[in-house]
Amino acid sequence: MIGVFMNLAIPAVGLAVSYLRPLQNWPNIPKTEIGYLVAGFSVLHILPLLFLAGTIESGNPYATFAPIALGFIVSGALSILVTWQIVNFAIRAANNTNQTAEMARRLDLAMRASGVGLFVQEVGEPGPYYDAGMIAMLGLNREPGMVPYSELEPLFHPDDLKRVREEMRNAWTEGQLRGKSDFRAIRKDGTLQFIRTTWVTELDAKGSVKRVTGINSDMTDIRDAEHQARNSRERLALIAEKLPGAFVDYDITEWDKPKLMYISPKCVDIWGYTDEDLLANPSLLAQMHDPKDLGPFLKAVKRASETISPIHYRYMITSRDGHSRWLDFHGDFATEDGRTLVKAIVLDATREVQLQQKMEKEREISRRAQKNESIGQLTGGVAHDFNNLLAVILGNLELLRDDEKPSAQKDMIDAAISATLRGADLTKNMLAFARQAPLTPVVLDLNNVVREAKNWMARAMPESVEIETSLLAGLWPIEADRSSLESALLNLALNARDAMNGHGKLTIETANVRIDETYLDMRQEEMAPGRYVMLAVSDNGPGIAADVIGSIFEPFFTTKPPGVGSGLGLSMTVGFMKQSAGTVQVYTETGEGTTFKLYFPVSKSELEEPVKPLLDDNQASGRGKKILVAEDEDAVRATLVTILELAGYHVTATVSGDMAFTAFEANPSFDLLLTDIVMPGKLQGTGLAKALRERWPSLPIIFMSGYASEATVHGNGLRPEDIRLMKPVQRAELLAAVVKAAGSIKR
Repeated sequence: MIGVFMNLAIPAVGLAVSYLRPLQNWPNIPKTEIGYLVAGFSVLHILPLLFLAGTIESGNPYATFAPIALGFIVSGALSILVTWQIVNFAIRAANNTNQTAEMARRLDLAMRASGVGLFVQEVGEPGPYYDAGMIAMLGLNREPGMVPYSELEPLFHPDDLKRVREEMRNAWTEGQLRGKSDFRAIRKDGTLQFIRTTWVTELDAKGSVKRVTGINSDMTDIRDAEHQARNSRERLALIAEKLPGAFVDYDITEWDKPKLMYISPKCVDIWGYTDEDLLANPSLLAQMHDPKDLGPFLKAVKRASETISPIHYRYMITSRDGHSRWLDFHGDFATEDGRTLVKAIVLDATREVQLQQKMEKEREISRRAQKNESIGQLTGGVAHDFNNLLAVILGNLELLRDDEKPSAQKDMIDAAISATLRGADLTKNMLAFARQAPLTPVVLDLNNVVREAKNWMARAMPESVEIETSLLAGLWPIEADRSSLESALLNLALNARDAMNGHGKLTIETANVRIDETYLDMRQEEMAPGRYVMLAVSDNGPGIAADVIGSIFEPFFTTKPPGVGSGLGLSMTVGFMKQSAGTVQVYTETGEGTTFKLYFPVSKSELEEPVKPLLDDNQASGRGKKILVAEDEDAVRATLVTILELAGYHVTATVSGDMAFTAFEANPSFDLLLTDIVMPGKLQGTGLAKALRERWPSLPIIFMSGYASEATVHGNGLRPEDIRLMKPVQRAELLAAVVKAAGSIKR
């Protein structure tokens, strides 16, 4: 009995010591293992003693002590061995328990941090077991454990509840080994969550589902990120769709073999090929690039790639449909995994370039217009004084010629008259350029003008120049000044002759055309859209050089040798066409020739039969009629008086409008007023006419001026039927005008 108590006392003392003085860092041994340890100790100590007790002979102390001592020795040795094994087992069990607890704690932390929760649904249970992660995910105010469905179902989004019930039912009844589902949950605080559940089933021996275990993942942040990414993609797609350009990615690691990695579908609007076409055959992009600019473009890209700096380059392509387009290449470079990449956006800049070209052309037109206006103002001022001088010279030369003089003197006078008339033509050409030439528009058949012009052209052209006409039947009538039209046609013909060096083919053609606003916008023409008649003069000469074609319409510009041509022919033609509400276009090709096209607006009136002259130049006779002359230039006034008096008229001359009005009031018997338009004093020519006609409405008046614009003015005392003369006036023209005006007297 003593041994038994001793064996029981040993573990009891150990337990008491461990309780009174706990050992630090002692493994957390489970109580079950401690019980096994105490029982083992007891058995190991008691069994040997019980066995030896049966062998003790009573009455022999030695015999009695020896077995007992041997029992203690044996049991002690066995106790040490067994205790060592048990302690090792207990330590391993404690370590495993601690590791399992630590792993469980860490797993719980990881699941909470990642927004994941664990659930287990046992067969027959009214709800799943939810761990702390699930409790926190749903915002439940309870400890981990079984949560009944009656508490869970209100948390499901109403639109998802039916589907979730069906999926769980299928998991139990159809024996699916695993599954996945997404649903929305409404937390206790009202926030919406997107949850993804992934589960597996465990089967019993009969193959029936006994347990469903799974995890729920909070996908709210991921769904929000996906939603934002989708919105970003949609916005980028919208931008790419609306942007007049395409996104392009290149791998230029191997410079000689660039790889097209990506090109957006918008490329079809620029190049005419789909992204599939270009990705399959990237060389199409280089083929459409302007060949002259492809090399400089590639060099610019290479330089930018070496410094990893942005690049902006504008170049031209010819798209699949044959149209020319201007593109802006905006690229950025980057290095990724040892590769050099260029990510670029290519914008269609065609409209911008066209606008820039239009603005530049408008600036050039404005510059030329300002220059021409300055020249016109100078020309107009000079022409007034110059024409007054020519009027005096011409009038007196014609008076001198009427006297009986030797033939040689008359020849000299004729030469002087011819030179004076050429001076008048030169002034007229300068005024035509300045759009101040006096025009007398009449309704014309342009075909008839060309037919008549062909006759006198044949005499002016050498036989080595062939003249061919192509005239449209049914040509619309035009309204233009015939003399200026013939001068323009002659000038173009002579220019063609000179361009062909007297050998070639001159072609004149007419056509009806309709000009729309698109054409006018492209050409920057100051015209109204509508119907026009075209007159084209073509030659098969060498063409006009590109470096001079922009200057051919400028006054005094010429490529002819000194002394050959004044350089006013084409500028006069342009001025005449502008005054006629038309335009001039030139088309030239090196080695093929040049074509000038004149566009005349269609006349609103029909053609009329030509009117025969009222009076032959040699039949002028004043027959005593009285003429009042108002002219401030003494020499001009004296010449006019002499011409009129020699023709049989009674002339009263005044030096201003005021004096003429006073003279008419003193003697209202004048049959005709011949007045300059610009004079000193209060009453100018038009003011004088208005003042006199207020009292004598039927008074015939002839207006004269050295200013072309004044010679064509209407209103302010002028009537459409009034005769307007441009100085210098030949005697025959002056007398014919006087006869015509005097013949209209009705008072």
